[in-house]
Amino acid sequence: DIPRTAEEMMRLPGVGPKMAYIVENIAFGIVSGIGVDTHMHRIFNDLKWVDSKTPEKTREQLEGWLPRQKWGEVNWLWVGFGQEVQQQKEKTLRKALACSDPKEALVLIGTLKMDVKKEGKKFGLEEEIEKALSDE
Repeated sequence: DIPRTAEEMMRLPGVGPKMAYIVENIAFGIVSGIGVDTHMHRIFNDLKWVDSKTPEKTREQLEGWLPRQKWGEVNWLWVGFGQEVQQQKEKTLRKALACSDPKEALVLIGTLKMDVKKEGKKFGLEEEIEKALSDE
């Protein structure tokens, strides 16, 4: 049996806060914390939403200012985005270029430490990126 609370799950060997909060949310519809992975930790520091050295400290800081009713949505919104930005750069760039505000999307990606021009060149997107960044 899976324990019903994150606190109980974290007593199991190998289960940390990230997994416990995610399982608690998905399996039982309970949100008592935010499961922060390394991608989210890096992104939230890059965005200057937190100033922390570990995912656990990032979680604590996020929970300190993010309205509790949003905690359950954080993973769904940011984990996949973080993975794409770090691991699927061409896909991320193509999505940014196809969105309603490509310039703003590329600036956001740049804030997350992707060199959009360098990566764009690798994928033959340099002209599209240059055009999007120069559009007013």
